[in-house]
Amino acid sequence: MSERDSASVSVVAAGACCRVRRRMQCFGFHEAECDCGEDEGRSIGELLLPQYALATGGLARDSRPLITFPDHNNFHSLSAPEYRRLLLYLTSIPSLLEAEMGFHLIIDRRKDRWNSVKAALLRISEFFPGIIHTVFVLRPASFLQKALSEVSNKFFKEEFRFRVVVCSAVEELYEHFDRSQLTPDLGGEMQYSHSEWIQQRIALEKFSTLMKDISVKLDNFMHEIVDCDMGNDPTQTKDLLNCQETSYKALKSELSSATSQGEELLTQVRKPNLTYNIISHVAAVERLLVQLEETEKQFDNFWQKHSTKLNHWLKFRTFLLNFKQMQATLDNHLKTACDMTEVGETVNRVESLIQEAKDFEKLCNSDLDAASAVIDEGEILMKDPLSSVDHIESKCEELRRTSSLLIEKIQKRNALLVKARELMDRIDKANDWCATGVEILAAEGGLAAVDKLLEDAKSFDLTAPEEFREMLMQSATQETRALVTQVSQRVEDVWLMVTVKRATLQRAAARPARPVHAVPPNSAALPQQMETSGGSESSGGEDAEARRSRRGHVLAELLQTERVYVQELGSILTGYKEEIEKPENQHILPAALVGQADVLFGNLHELFTFHQEIFLKDLERSISATELVALCFVEKRETFFRLYSYYCQNIPRSERLRETLVDTHLFLQACQTRLGHKLPLAAYLLKPVQRITKYQLLLKDLLRYSECGSMSTGIQEALDCMLVVLKWVNDSMHQIAITGVPVDLSQQGELLLQSSFLVVSENKRDLRLRLRPRRRHVFLYEKAMLFCKPAAKNSHNKATYHFKHELQMSQIGLTESVKGDVRKFEVWRQGRSEVHTLTAPSADVKRVWVERIKRVLLDQLKELKGERVRQYAANHKALIQANSWDSSGGPPVPPTKIRAGSCDAHDEPCWSTDPSDDDDEEPDHTPTVGCSLVALAEYTAVGGSEVSLREGQHAELLKVGCAGWWYVRIAGGQGEGWAPAAYLDQRKTSRSSSRDHGRLHDH
Repeated sequence: MSERDSASVSVVAAGACCRVRRRMQCFGFHEAECDCGEDEGRSIGELLLPQYALATGGLARDSRPLITFPDHNNFHSLSAPEYRRLLLYLTSIPSLLEAEMGFHLIIDRRKDRWNSVKAALLRISEFFPGIIHTVFVLRPASFLQKALSEVSNKFFKEEFRFRVVVCSAVEELYEHFDRSQLTPDLGGEMQYSHSEWIQQRIALEKFSTLMKDISVKLDNFMHEIVDCDMGNDPTQTKDLLNCQETSYKALKSELSSATSQGEELLTQVRKPNLTYNIISHVAAVERLLVQLEETEKQFDNFWQKHSTKLNHWLKFRTFLLNFKQMQATLDNHLKTACDMTEVGETVNRVESLIQEAKDFEKLCNSDLDAASAVIDEGEILMKDPLSSVDHIESKCEELRRTSSLLIEKIQKRNALLVKARELMDRIDKANDWCATGVEILAAEGGLAAVDKLLEDAKSFDLTAPEEFREMLMQSATQETRALVTQVSQRVEDVWLMVTVKRATLQRAAARPARPVHAVPPNSAALPQQMETSGGSESSGGEDAEARRSRRGHVLAELLQTERVYVQELGSILTGYKEEIEKPENQHILPAALVGQADVLFGNLHELFTFHQEIFLKDLERSISATELVALCFVEKRETFFRLYSYYCQNIPRSERLRETLVDTHLFLQACQTRLGHKLPLAAYLLKPVQRITKYQLLLKDLLRYSECGSMSTGIQEALDCMLVVLKWVNDSMHQIAITGVPVDLSQQGELLLQSSFLVVSENKRDLRLRLRPRRRHVFLYEKAMLFCKPAAKNSHNKATYHFKHELQMSQIGLTESVKGDVRKFEVWRQGRSEVHTLTAPSADVKRVWVERIKRVLLDQLKELKGERVRQYAANHKALIQANSWDSSGGPPVPPTKIRAGSCDAHDEPCWSTDPSDDDDEEPDHTPTVGCSLVALAEYTAVGGSEVSLREGQHAELLKVGCAGWWYVRIAGGQGEGWAPAAYLDQRKTSRSSSRDHGRLHDH
C-alpha cells in the first residue's frame, strides 16, 4: 500500500473513531470483561471500527466459532493492551458452550509481508484469551513473499501451541468452512456489514447494561425488605407496606419497560431487510429476554410471599392493638361495675341508681359489641396458616372472659337494684301502714277499721311479722340491713298493738252488757319468745348453711382444679410430646432426644387418659353428693398408686435426660413459645407430683366442713386412702434411690417403714469403740432391715442412699428402751454379736417402729409350728421388754439435736427424709425460711389455700412444703398462701455474703 493510501486510511479511521467514541458515550459499551483502564489505550468502540479483527458469527464445519483478522495493513498499530482488550471482547460474544469448544482463526495476509504473519501469530499465542483450535493463514500472494513463506513455513509451525494451517488460496478454506459462514473478502456468501454489526452490538450492550442495573436494583430491594423491621405499631407497618409496595410497582414498571425494549431489539436484529442478520446477536437477545422473564417471575413470587407475610403481620399487630385497647376499656368498665355498690335508702335514690345503671349498660354494650368484633377478627386471623393460633386464641379467650364477667356484673347490678326498688316500695308501704295503724290506735278506731288495716297489710306481703322480717332480710344488703331491721321492728310493734287491740274489740263486741277492764294480755310475750327461739334456730341454721357453703366451695375447687390439671396435661402432650414424635420434626430434634419421648415424659399420657376419661367424669357425675366424691377416691386408690408411683420413679431418668438437652434448646423453646408458657418444660412436668399432694389437702377441707355421720366417715376413708397412696409413692421414691444394695429388694417383701435415724453400731469382732453416731436411712421390709447412708442431694434436690448394712428379720432381736433417751431402741443379731442403737427423730417415730418390728417378729413366730416354735423362741427372748444400759459396755450416747419433719394443717405430706448429719456430706440446697423470693411468671391461685403471683413480684418464704410447694407471704401485705416453687426464685441482694449463701441451703 502506498504512503498516500495509508494516510487516507488513517484520516478516515480517525474520523470514524471520533464518531464511534461519541456514539459509545451516548449509548455506553460493555467493557466489564476488560481488565484495562481507559488510560491504557483506545476504548472498545474505537478498536472495533477499524476492523482489526472481526467476530462475524460464522462457524466452522465442526460448529466452532470463527474470528477473522482482515488484511488491512493496520494490525501493527495495536498496542498490547489494546489487542488484549479487543480480543477479550470478541471472544465474549459467542455463547459459553461455543467458547468452551475453542475458536478457529483466519489471518488474511495476502497483501502483506510474510514477517507480519509470524508477528501476528506470536502476538496471538501470547495474548489470545480463549482456546485456539486451528489458525488458518492466507499467506502473502506476491511472488517474493510466497517464496519466503514456503521456506519459513517448514520451521515455525512447531513454535506455537496451536495448529497452524498455511493456505495459498481461499479455496483451501472451503474444506473447513462452508461458504455461507465466510464473508465475501474470503470468497464466501455471508453478507456482512460492519456498521450494522456495530449498531446491533451497541443496542445489545445497552440492553445488557439495562438488565444489570435492574438486577442490582432488584437485589438491593430484596435485601432491604428481608432485613427490614416490620415494626410493632400498625401505623408503622402500614407505612412500611405502602412504601415497599410503591418500590415494587416501580421495579415492575422498569421490568416491563426492559421487556419491551428487549422485544423491540429482537425484532430489529431479526429484520429480513437487513443486509446482514447475525445469529449470535439474536441468540444473545433471546437469552437475555429469557433471563429477564425468569427474573420477573422469581421477583413476583418473592414479593407475593413477602407482602402476604407483611399483610398478615399488619393484621396481627392491629388485632393486638385492638385487643389491648378493648381489654383496657373492659377492665375500666369492670372496675366501675365493681365500685357500683350503692343501692340507695329511698325510692328516689334507687330510681336514680337504676337510670345510672341503664346508661352504664348502654355504654358497656357498645364496647362489648366492639370487643365481639375484635374476637371475630381474631378467629378469622387464626385461620391463616401464618398465625400463632394459641397466642391469638388466648387473647380472644381473655376478651370473652372479661366480657362475660362484665355482663354478669351488670346483670347482678340490675337484679340487685330491682330488688332494692321492691324493697324500698315495701318499706314505704310498711311505713305508711305503721303510720295509719298508729292513727287508728290513737283515734280508738273500731273493729272494722282494725280489720281493714290488717287487710291492707297484704298489699305489701305482710301476713306475719316474722315472715315479713325474713322476706326483707333476704332482699337487704349491707347498706340497708339497719334500715330493714328498724322497719321490721316497727312493723312488729304495730302488728302486736293492732292484734291486741283487735282482740280487745272482739271481746267487747261479744259481751256488750258486762264491763270489761283492760288487762294487758299474757300472750304479749309470746312473739318475743318465738323470736328468741327462731333466732337460735336461725343461728344454728346459719352455721349449717355456712358449712354447706364452704363445703360447696371446696367441691367446686376440686372439680375446677381437676379440669385445669387435665387441660395442662393435654397441653404438655400436644405441645411437646406429639411435636417430638412427628416424623417431619426428627431432623431438627436434639440427638439425645430422638426416640426418648417415653423417658422424658414417663407415663404422662396414661395419667392424662385416666384423669380425662375416668376420674374427671366420675367427679362431674358425683359432685352434687360429697359421699360419692369420697367414693371416687376410694375406688381409684390402686390406680392412683400404680400410675403416680411409676411417674415419680421415672422422674430421675427424665431429669437426667433434660440435663443433656438443656431447656434452652431451640426446639424446646419453640414448643414453649407456641404454647404460650412462660416457664420451661421442667416446671410443667412437676404438675403430677403437685397434684397428688393436693388431693389430701382438699379432702381435709371437706372433712373440716362435713357433717357427722356417713358423710364424715366416707371423707375420712377417702383421706386415709390418699394418705396411704402418698406413703406408697413416697416409699417407692425412696426405695429406687438406694444404690449398691447386694440383695434383691423384690424378694424382701413389702416395704413397711422408712425413716432417718442416728445409729451407733457395735460388733464383737470389731473391738474399736464407736461412740460417734452416724446418720443412716433405715428401710424396714418384711424380711430384712437395710441401713443406708444418705448421700448429698443432686442438682435436682433428689435424695440418694448408699447401701451400708443389712439385717435379716429372722435373725434379729429387739430392745425397746435404752437408758438415757426415750427416742432410742436397739436391734441386734443373735447373741448380741452385733448391736445397732437407733435414735429416732421423736418418741412417736420410735413407738411406730418398735411396734412394727414387734409385729413382724410375732408374725414370723406364728408361721412356725411345733419344735421350730420353741427353737425360734429360745433365740428371741429379747421380745420381752428389757433395758440394755447395764450391758452396753460404755456411757450412753448423748442426744443429738436433729430436725424432724412435721405436717400441720397447711403442710404437704412429708416427701423427703431429713438430711444427713455426717461430716462428709453436703448441706441441703432448699432456701431458708425468711429469705426473699421473686416471682418468675404469673400464677393464678386455685382455691383458698393458694396465692396468686405476678411476674417480678417479691415474697417472703414462710414454710417449705413438699412436692414443689412453698408457703409464702406476698410483699406489701397482699396475702399469703401456697405457691408452686417452680414459679419462684431466690432474690439475690448486694448484701448477701458467701456465708449467707451457704446458709440458704441449710433447710
